[in-house]
Amino acid sequence: MMALRLAILLAVCLAGVLAGTKQLELQPPTTYASENWEYRLSTIINPVNYNITLRPYLLESDSDAKRFTFDGEAFIEIVPTVTTRTISLHSKNLTHILNEYWLKPAAGVTPTKIALTLASHNDETDIMNLTSTTDLVANTAYILHFNYTGLMQDDMHGFYRSYYTNDNNETKWLGSTQFQTHHARRAFPSFDEPRFKATFDVTLVRHRSFNSASNTRLAISSPSTEAGYFVDVFETTPKMSTYLLAFIISEFTIRKDDNFGVLSRPEFYGQTQYSFNVGRQILSEMGKYLNLDYYSIGNDKMDMAAIPDFSAGAMENWGLLTYRERSLLVDESATTLASRQAIAAVVAHEQAHMWFGDLVTCEWWSYTWLNEGFARFFQYFGTAFVETEWELEKQFVVDQIQAVMAMDSTNATNPLSDPNTYTPAHLSRMFNSISYNKGASIIRMIEHTMGTANFQKALQEYLVKNSLQSSVPAYLFESFLAQWPQDSFSSSAEYIFYNFTTQVGYPVINAELAADGKSVAFTQKRFLLKDNDGADANLKYTVPISYTTSEEKNFNDTKPKFVLSENATTAYNVTFTNTVSWVLANIQETGYYRVNYTESNWHAIHHTLIESNWGGIHEINRAQVVDDLLNLARAGHINYTLTFDVLEYLETETNYIPWTSAFNGFSYLAIRLGTDISDFSAYIQQLTNKAYNQLGFAETATDKALDIYLRTKVLSWSCRYGNADCISSAKSYFNSLANVPKNIRSVVYCVGLREGGATEFEALYQKFKTETVATEETLLQTSFGCVKNQTLIERVFDLVISDEIRRQDKSAVLSTLYTENNENVDPVFKLVTEKYDALADAMGGYSAVATVISNIAARFTEQSQLDSLKTFNTANSAKFGTSAATLTAAETTVSENLVWAESKLGLFRTYLSERNGSAMISAFSLLTVLMVSITTLLR
Repeated sequence: MMALRLAILLAVCLAGVLAGTKQLELQPPTTYASENWEYRLSTIINPVNYNITLRPYLLESDSDAKRFTFDGEAFIEIVPTVTTRTISLHSKNLTHILNEYWLKPAAGVTPTKIALTLASHNDETDIMNLTSTTDLVANTAYILHFNYTGLMQDDMHGFYRSYYTNDNNETKWLGSTQFQTHHARRAFPSFDEPRFKATFDVTLVRHRSFNSASNTRLAISSPSTEAGYFVDVFETTPKMSTYLLAFIISEFTIRKDDNFGVLSRPEFYGQTQYSFNVGRQILSEMGKYLNLDYYSIGNDKMDMAAIPDFSAGAMENWGLLTYRERSLLVDESATTLASRQAIAAVVAHEQAHMWFGDLVTCEWWSYTWLNEGFARFFQYFGTAFVETEWELEKQFVVDQIQAVMAMDSTNATNPLSDPNTYTPAHLSRMFNSISYNKGASIIRMIEHTMGTANFQKALQEYLVKNSLQSSVPAYLFESFLAQWPQDSFSSSAEYIFYNFTTQVGYPVINAELAADGKSVAFTQKRFLLKDNDGADANLKYTVPISYTTSEEKNFNDTKPKFVLSENATTAYNVTFTNTVSWVLANIQETGYYRVNYTESNWHAIHHTLIESNWGGIHEINRAQVVDDLLNLARAGHINYTLTFDVLEYLETETNYIPWTSAFNGFSYLAIRLGTDISDFSAYIQQLTNKAYNQLGFAETATDKALDIYLRTKVLSWSCRYGNADCISSAKSYFNSLANVPKNIRSVVYCVGLREGGATEFEALYQKFKTETVATEETLLQTSFGCVKNQTLIERVFDLVISDEIRRQDKSAVLSTLYTENNENVDPVFKLVTEKYDALADAMGGYSAVATVISNIAARFTEQSQLDSLKTFNTANSAKFGTSAATLTAAETTVSENLVWAESKLGLFRTYLSERNGSAMISAFSLLTVLMVSITTLLR
């Protein structure tokens, strides 16, 4: 709109000159059983050391009965804290052949073996209770001995099987592990909780065609008594939790130096160079920052391995990090800059765990954030030690803080420290964006409140003090407090820490600037997106507040100016010497809260944003303004007219960070509009016009990383919402598929399929079938979901339930099928609900299907769609077991969305319609003025 006004003004001026001279989506919460099973082990027995030998059967020549199983033997040294005859530990899917124990003997003494009787085994908790006929005496060392067999399943948990096809079209099998949170018990009987730390001695028996790897260096490899087999014995691990043990038996190759290596299938060796380089650098810089060199804390080697089938993005096994292939491997010709950044970031995340998680481990999964919050924090700030050009401190705000706030403003959230954590579903819940994003956000808030130097010293003290032990939040706070400066905030430190870690949610800070501009009053209220959803609206927080004014415009000083207490009964008032036109709080969004202002304050911010260089308002705070406006309007704190009046400034915005906030907020509105998007399409094209014209499709030598990322986003939105030039250019690139520049491939592939048909799909599918770069393969398969016609939708769905898409990728590929085009929501829902048994088989269970249905339903916009969901749930929910709760929750979500649309979407539609009409009138006016100008010139 602004651009059109300027164009009209210029046209008028031009006419005058010529006359004289004649010359512009929430993942639903994981549902869990309400039963409080006794999943936790007693602490009356503590393990000291595990000595484990495993012999897997991976060869085609192995018998059908044996193949994809393993033989195991485990010796566990234990020390009871009380005298007992009962030993309780975890075992899952293991067939025990021998259970016995003996008093730990002196050297050279033959032990007297005592049988252990299986008293009970609880399939729900996996706890095996064994009894002895004699006492195990307190504070005395014993050896438990087990012989057993286990299963190498394909579900990517425990000691499991994976495969790949090599260049000769041969299927190669391997064995790998994923033990977090509670799957070590599937490989060996164990005290499978993070607090039970012990050392581990691992021995792997492998066929000569394989090699092996584990957490520590290979000590001895010698021929087995079994022909064609070798016995690999590894050095003793540091004292650590069971979930951090790892081993791999494969035909992988390794790029390595004396201490550091990257393992992959042989064909991918050339793609390991970047992670090898950046991994060594980040590990070194992390050690310097924490004043604890990695190789000094208990393990003298570090390997990283790319696994074809891997459920998690990556895993922090001490000394043997494991990754999905696309999360570790880089091909210079094909891997996008965004994928390269993601790879460096996940490497930094896992390496940060060597200190936060491995050296010092959360005592129980109630405190998962002590591991994952720090790993996510250093995922950005650790990578930034090495990759200094990516502006990761800015990306952190839009990726982490703003991303988690939506979940944390509903009744579906949970506190960072959550005592209600017992069952496997509870554990799964704790690995959500609260532990990761919010954990990292609160850590960053504390850093800016206490000062970076003090924060760094506190982390160093915390790691040394709790080395090789388990931790709880109080231990971390103790280290923070020891380094907290004795300023006006020190008395609030405990309240800040515990308010944000033991309570759910966060506040909206209301900054009410007086009419005379001489003072501002700060108050707080918990921010909730939905009214009456059961959440406690009365929670209060102790909040460190930073702000600047129209007079100061100081966006560099992030240190809080005061603390707003949870106990405050009146507003916190600040007076100014000079009159100010606006206040802007939460400098660089270092605090975990939203901010709302008076309407006049918002308009004053808007007027500043449309000045040259956005009036000096920091890029992060522009993003904060955008994100807060869209969410305050969504929650009903302000009206959409005000929101979109201020957001008109985006017509001048050319930076990635504010646009990311805008696109994230617009995504919700786009979903709610359903298929009625003509006015919205015109709106997006108008807002992005300047950014689109400035960036175009071609990279330049002066592009920064954020320019490259913004180009991808702007092109994606412009093409998706009808920019004819964008669509035409993308299609031209698609016609030369082998030559598409790597950083715009996601746009080109998607446009090619959205605007094309069977021919275009077949071209991309054939490229996918022959692709040898993991990041490109991922990009291709997630582009499949951009198709729009029914036949191709069905073809992509059939690909998802086939073996062509690996189980780890099925969810991502399927989700694009209903997120890339709103028109696909109904046909995909129909396919999923008609073929849900086949989908459950393909994705590993009905729980995964329930999540898919819930995610699709979150995009419903019509009562008839809700009726279809209810009909399906009534007829089929019995098959879903405890996951039926996810289906029921989906009904509630749809109902709430329909109510929201009824009350708020009309205002948005009216705004779009009026704006679009105004734009058309303005365009007509512009044309009229130009015609007058031309007529004047001709005369």
